[in-house]
Amino acid sequence: MEYKNTTLISKSKYLIGLQCPKLLWHHYNAKDKLPLTDTGTQALFEQGHDVEKLAQALFPGGITIGEEADFRKVADLTLPLLEKRKPLFEAGFISNDICARVDILVPSGDGEWDIVEVKSSTSIKGINYHDVAFQRHCLEGAGIKISRCYLMYINNQYVRKGDIDSRQLFIKEDITKEIEEYAEGIEESLDKMRGTIASKERPDLKIGPNCLDPYECVLKPVCWDFLPEDNVLTFYRLNKKEAFRLIDKGVFDIKDAPAGMVLTGCQSIQRECVKSGKLHINKAEIADFLSQLEFPLYFLDFETFGLAIPPYENSIPYRQVPFQFSIHLWERPDSKPVHHTYLADARKDPRPEILSRLKGLLDKKDSIVAYNMSFEISRLKECAEAFPEYQKWVNEITPRFIDLLVPFRGFHYYHPSQKGSASIKRIAPPLTDKSYEKMEIGEGGLASAEYVRVTFGDVLGSERRRVYEALQKYCEFDTLVMVDIIKGLRKLIA
Repeated sequence: MEYKNTTLISKSKYLIGLQCPKLLWHHYNAKDKLPLTDTGTQALFEQGHDVEKLAQALFPGGITIGEEADFRKVADLTLPLLEKRKPLFEAGFISNDICARVDILVPSGDGEWDIVEVKSSTSIKGINYHDVAFQRHCLEGAGIKISRCYLMYINNQYVRKGDIDSRQLFIKEDITKEIEEYAEGIEESLDKMRGTIASKERPDLKIGPNCLDPYECVLKPVCWDFLPEDNVLTFYRLNKKEAFRLIDKGVFDIKDAPAGMVLTGCQSIQRECVKSGKLHINKAEIADFLSQLEFPLYFLDFETFGLAIPPYENSIPYRQVPFQFSIHLWERPDSKPVHHTYLADARKDPRPEILSRLKGLLDKKDSIVAYNMSFEISRLKECAEAFPEYQKWVNEITPRFIDLLVPFRGFHYYHPSQKGSASIKRIAPPLTDKSYEKMEIGEGGLASAEYVRVTFGDVLGSERRRVYEALQKYCEFDTLVMVDIIKGLRKLIA
């Protein structure tokens, strides 16, 4: 079949247009100005592909259309296969100037079909209804009779026992009725998008909550560049809608916040630090925190990954699995900390080895220091659920944890450069003169994505070794910074 050589609006572009017309315009008129897909986002794409493959296995006899990039060719390949009345994977359709590929199209009733959209998330979101409503709109426009619409998503209560049981891994939910309200405005929305795409000028839009929902827009650095460094969006725990209301009123900088604005204690400290440019420190509170520490001190940090498809026996979708730890053991205030580390370098389950090694290292009765300790404690408890022989030990060491986040979460120490954040990456530079900025791997999300890529992917041994070395440096840096934070706090109250 011949299709008009027009600009096609796919379902992904339609969803982009619903969130941000400016971003939609860029995709059609200035795509070269958009940032490249980062490692974390690419990892999500690949994981979604793996999830789709598992879902397809639940529809035996199905036919895969293929991964042809040209949408018109995909549509031509799809049409003759409809006559076979078998499940179709990645079937493509064009109706006028819109197009859609369906994850799974299933024959249903007399000449009708069911749409099954597969998601790697663990719940249904509003954007998913828009997604499926657009697919149905496109297919019906192409002459395909649709009976029911379904969403298949991950069951976060599934525990892997042996091989993956796809029937237990997925929840299939009928959303035919729910998408009706989302279908009503599709043509009106498309007309607006056509105008946006055809315009020679980029839309001039105010920033707002849509910059962050349902996804953080890749144009945010461009659209937000007019904001001052200490803008109201950096106000500690200020509702984003309230921050955007201030911006709409022309209040950009924290120091210009209205006099009558009700602020929390931490927000008041932040505003005063912005105005003065000086450090705030509550010596009494910091001294009280430091008094809880009993040497020797064990500084502990985990790096973890969580996949939609649980990779190991007794693992759960998206549950964070530790693959690496770093410990700096600081015996005395005047001694040099000793470093201990472990990085799993194979596809086998790393949890037993991590638990065994930690039990050997954390053998005393002294303080275990972690930054946001609930994360490390939760990982230990989850590992012990999978390996019950360690539950008693984990319960015994849990009371020994000291949370290094406490004095910073309470703004007992606050530096203007923190921009409302109490993260260790914001604390480290002003307090320790150490920074994560120039590290090859300098944040947890990238560490997780890179570990999964080189451990489970098909990469060269040299590339794997390079990434493992960068992971070792990053995790070691985390616990060394914690040591230096304690040293810095001790100096401040001396």
